[in-house]
Amino acid sequence: MKSLQLRLSLGLSISLMLVFLLLWQVTTHSIADLSEQYIAMHLQHDGESLLQAINIDQQGQLSLDSKQIEPVYLRPFSGQYFRIVLNNNVLRSRSLWDQDFAMPLLAAGETQQLYRTGPQQQPLIMLVSAYKIQGQTITIAVAENLSPSLVIMDNFQHRYSMIALLLLALLLGIQIIILRLSFRPLKRIQIQIDSLERGERTQLDTDVPEEVALLVSEVNRLLSVLQQRLQDSRNSLGDLAHALKTPLTVVQQLVNEEALQAQPDICNTLNSQTIHMQRLMNRVLKRSRLAGGGPATTKIEIHQELSDLINAMQRIYQDKKLSIALNVPEKISVLFDREDMLELAGNLVDNACKWAHSSVQISIFLDSNFQLIIEDDGPGVSTADLSKLNLRGTRLDESTPGHGLGLSIAQCIVNQNGGELTFGRSSKLGGFRVVVQLPLVILPSETI
Repeated sequence: MKSLQLRLSLGLSISLMLVFLLLWQVTTHSIADLSEQYIAMHLQHDGESLLQAINIDQQGQLSLDSKQIEPVYLRPFSGQYFRIVLNNNVLRSRSLWDQDFAMPLLAAGETQQLYRTGPQQQPLIMLVSAYKIQGQTITIAVAENLSPSLVIMDNFQHRYSMIALLLLALLLGIQIIILRLSFRPLKRIQIQIDSLERGERTQLDTDVPEEVALLVSEVNRLLSVLQQRLQDSRNSLGDLAHALKTPLTVVQQLVNEEALQAQPDICNTLNSQTIHMQRLMNRVLKRSRLAGGGPATTKIEIHQELSDLINAMQRIYQDKKLSIALNVPEKISVLFDREDMLELAGNLVDNACKWAHSSVQISIFLDSNFQLIIEDDGPGVSTADLSKLNLRGTRLDESTPGHGLGLSIAQCIVNQNGGELTFGRSSKLGGFRVVVQLPLVILPSETI
């Protein structure tokens, strides 16, 4: 379970349910105890009233003053009963009718609260007390039917349970709302991170809760550091290129000096090595743009950028009078580093134009990935060389005639961005065919 909101919701919900269950148990048992205590107090009062109504004659016979007896004890099976025992003399309430119940005989001063089954299977609560009268021990048992109280308790528990469940549902709903409101700043941060990926912003907002403020601050600091390092890297490589340009020019001029012309082997070696150094420098400078790598940071109008690239290529290769066809949806943009995209497309289209006889075709297809296909009607690549190009991880040599340096740079860009570059023969034009697949975010142009 990775969702923090779900974990909190479940934890709080379970806690609330346990609290409500405990509260329900405590409340119902407390009310039941209070009810029984009240009945016991009532029975004690009735027992004391009966004690006042008892008469013992000279023969030791028991009698009761009927005027002091509650009418409820005179009605058969009324639910309230008494039983008085003095030696072998027993007095029972008329409410018992022809029934009776057992009771313990206690020593004077003792009291017991018991539960018995009475007339008509009534559940009884019984209070038994023993007193000393005229030197004799008399035991009085007063009982009351618990059925009405149990019915009242059942009704109370039902109503209380319904109210408790409604309150629990209400609290759970309020809890969910509070959690969603509390996590809304995190959702906003998630949206801002998506905006960072799309290149719509360079930093996260710092107006966030205190608990995540440090995290946001560190992310912003890291973004600033990475951006600065990337810029410093590109600036340093630019300075390096500028610094090497003059020494290389001096070396090339020295090759043409008369003193060295007398030694053609040395001249040829110097000339080839300086050319090789220039090509290596160009390659490193182009790859320096990959220092940032990672996700797309810029929205690019693909149709417009490729149209401008085609115009530039037609000017460069105007002597060949190439026909360059563009098959690209007009209202589509992608999220990518603009320099990398121009570098990638520029190298591939340049190679195609270099080897094409008269036609080049550029196509883009959009499915689960961004797919760029460039084809030409040139001589293509032999089957042996094609299998080399398709070997995964093969480093292409810039010195190889044909599709060399441009394809090497393209391979680096595609690899750095998690894509795939494949080569083959064009079934349409008969020449070389390059397919680039990149996991890019594709947007309609209207969203820009």
